[in-house]
Amino acid sequence: MRTRAKGPPKGSDAPIATASTNASKVQLGAESSNPHQLFVLPREASTDARILALNNPKSSTKTRYFVCPDRGFYEFTKIAAPRTTPRSWLLAPSKEQQDAAKENVCNRGFVTRTADLFVATAIDPLFLLLPVLAPPSSKNSEPSKRLFLSCEDYFDQIISSSPQLKTLLKTGRLHNMLELRMRDVCDTVDAGDETMYRLSEEKLLVEILRKATAISKNGLPASMEEKLVGKALEVPLLSIKREESSMHELAEEVDIRSQPMEDAPDTQTSTSSEVSSASSFSEASTAATSFSDDLASKAPPQKPVSDQRTGAPEDVVQLLRLRTAFCFILSKYVAPQLAESMKSKLAATTSPIDFQPLDTHLAYIATLRQQALAARSLSDFSRKRNMDEDEESGDTRAEKKRKKEEEEKRQKSGQSRGVRDLKKVNVSGMKKMTSFFTKKA
Repeated sequence: MRTRAKGPPKGSDAPIATASTNASKVQLGAESSNPHQLFVLPREASTDARILALNNPKSSTKTRYFVCPDRGFYEFTKIAAPRTTPRSWLLAPSKEQQDAAKENVCNRGFVTRTADLFVATAIDPLFLLLPVLAPPSSKNSEPSKRLFLSCEDYFDQIISSSPQLKTLLKTGRLHNMLELRMRDVCDTVDAGDETMYRLSEEKLLVEILRKATAISKNGLPASMEEKLVGKALEVPLLSIKREESSMHELAEEVDIRSQPMEDAPDTQTSTSSEVSSASSFSEASTAATSFSDDLASKAPPQKPVSDQRTGAPEDVVQLLRLRTAFCFILSKYVAPQLAESMKSKLAATTSPIDFQPLDTHLAYIATLRQQALAARSLSDFSRKRNMDEDEESGDTRAEKKRKKEEEEKRQKSGQSRGVRDLKKVNVSGMKKMTSFFTKKA
């Protein structure tokens, strides 16, 4: 005969199990106010290299740079994980460090809150010299007059804001590196045995254009190529169905009645036209008209283009890439006032590069977009939003959809499996729990 199983006796086994459970739980320490960060530094860096705070060339604020007496200056580029997929770094001593310490180092690990990675990438020391070569002025005051100064005077200005750099400048290699870059963008005057320097904006423009040419030679990154080059050169393609209004039909009917039957013109309810861009500017005058099959077959072959979607000549695409790279360098490493001066010199007639073909093509595309917008508003009176508003609303809808997906993902991650299983239960025909707590009639 089977009997009901009895519970465990009140002995010493239960406290031992509880103690072992508590012992397996480790209490985490308080969050560090100065957490560890992960850096990737040059492998062949000197042992005298240091991380110093120098003036940022654009904002003139203190920014950390990696300075190596042998290899030059490096800026830190932050690589972070997307917010939708949080990541962390688990940092621990290497096996060699553990063997050298010869002690228990199990508690020396560290877990970072975010998986940020700082990579040291080389930066031209020329940009770090710009804050002293062209000191930024306030908005209300006029730019100060630039004087000829020796390289030591400029270096003293840098050292006054970053005293730690003085020790590294004593090495001849770093000193010569800065002086050579200063010579490339400055006008020089010999004052006895000493050479004096003053910034030349024309030389600086040529130097930045040389860098922009090197960037755009093999094409820009995919994101910049799509948003800043492809979208700017994209030609609107129209397929318009024009329907006559009732007033227009009435006017035609009156004209038909007033004319003999044999002279009555044939009406056409709808016509469709496609606007396409020609490969050269000589064909721009006929680009907005509609082509028949015969004319299209007799059209001359197009010139080779870099992108069939834009239909722009290769030289125009390359000019836009060059200007995009040039503006990117200015926005990243040059102070706003000096950047505006560089842009004005680039657009002047004395510029080393002629951007007139690019400006002409962009003006032509702007005209096509205006014609497309006008044709669209005439063909569809019920549509009150223009093309720009449609693009903005499309971006807004995509952003709202992305936020909604993130919110749903966050809610699902915070729910237990039991709650998710309960949501799948069919509750049709069942009473709500609140119905059992209502007052009796």
